[in-house]
Amino acid sequence: MKDSVLVLVMALLLLVSGCGAPPLLVRVDVRPDIITPNGDGQDEAAELSYSLSARAMVTITLQSRTDKPAALRNDQPRPAGDYSFLIGGVVNGAVLADGLYTVIVEAKPIDSGITEIMTRTFTIKNSKISLPELQNFTVYPDRFTPNRDGIDDRVTISYNLTRKADVLVYLMGADGKKYPVAERPDNAVKPGEPGVHTYDYEGGVDLGAMPPPDGTYRVIAEATDEAGNRVSKSAALTVVDGGVPRAEIVGATAVLAPTSVPLGATLTVTATVGNIGTVPIRTKGPWSGSSYTSLENFNTAGMYEEPGVFRLGVDYEGNSAGRAYPYRWGLGREGDLQLIGGQRYLMPNQRIVVVGYIRIVEKTPTVNPFFWVGLLHEQVRLVNDRIQPTRITIGF
Repeated sequence: MKDSVLVLVMALLLLVSGCGAPPLLVRVDVRPDIITPNGDGQDEAAELSYSLSARAMVTITLQSRTDKPAALRNDQPRPAGDYSFLIGGVVNGAVLADGLYTVIVEAKPIDSGITEIMTRTFTIKNSKISLPELQNFTVYPDRFTPNRDGIDDRVTISYNLTRKADVLVYLMGADGKKYPVAERPDNAVKPGEPGVHTYDYEGGVDLGAMPPPDGTYRVIAEATDEAGNRVSKSAALTVVDGGVPRAEIVGATAVLAPTSVPLGATLTVTATVGNIGTVPIRTKGPWSGSSYTSLENFNTAGMYEEPGVFRLGVDYEGNSAGRAYPYRWGLGREGDLQLIGGQRYLMPNQRIVVVGYIRIVEKTPTVNPFFWVGLLHEQVRLVNDRIQPTRITIGF
């Protein structure tokens, strides 16, 4: 009995040893065997396909007679199955020149065993190896404050594209997050065409969006031509004090008094303004407590309009000054405000009472015109308009 069992076991061992395990790397093909990556749309890439009979670690290398090997895949786990991908005129950012190339596919068992290797060749002809260029790539300034205060709010990005290519421009932070930058729509050349291209970047604040968080970024421009050739340029850009400025006339109320003003007397405006945003807002004089005559305006006072400045204003029915809200005041007195870079700012969560005076020294078009109050973000938007319209009787 023992002898018969021994014979059976030996027979089974012989049977197993006679049945070899199937190959791990079943098939490797490259089609077509000649490609012409020149952007004409014909035979631009070769398709590499292969099959695995079991799970394996796969490494794929491209080798020419003259260049260093290029790793297309490096020890990547793959389950059993069929795989394919394209090999074009650019691999790992390097342009492939004309010549004979060898594709080396290695499959290594996950647990243990012998690595299997198969190779195939293909030829590149008529490759477009000349690269597009991004000449004179500039980013100015290299530090900006996207908060719409009119100072260093915008960054100009420019370059000269030497030949047709798709170009992407974006900011990239240390965390790898990208922030796209749009090309100016009024450029003399169309996007992707050769010539000088300019980008006007404000961090998205113009649309009411929050800009990228404060920090240092890389501004990257990538140009890719029709053959797949890709080049890039980059420069550093630092974002500080970024945010959307927000202010309001508190409660949308203001006081215009008295409601009857004899010629030569003074009309007083009083309103409370609050910074309800997260960034300081810039303002300028004439400061709270200042007086105009009805013949004057902020220009005659030498306090010209500036982009990004917040001021409280008064307008009136029949205004023929040619500019809305001819009487304007800064948001508080100089001592109430924070001095930053030589400019005065109302800080986040700060409220201020603004008082202004208008001495009526001329007859108005009507005896009892309406006066009203507004909050202006100059050359940006009218934040509050026609607050507290009040009929004022002018005595003359």
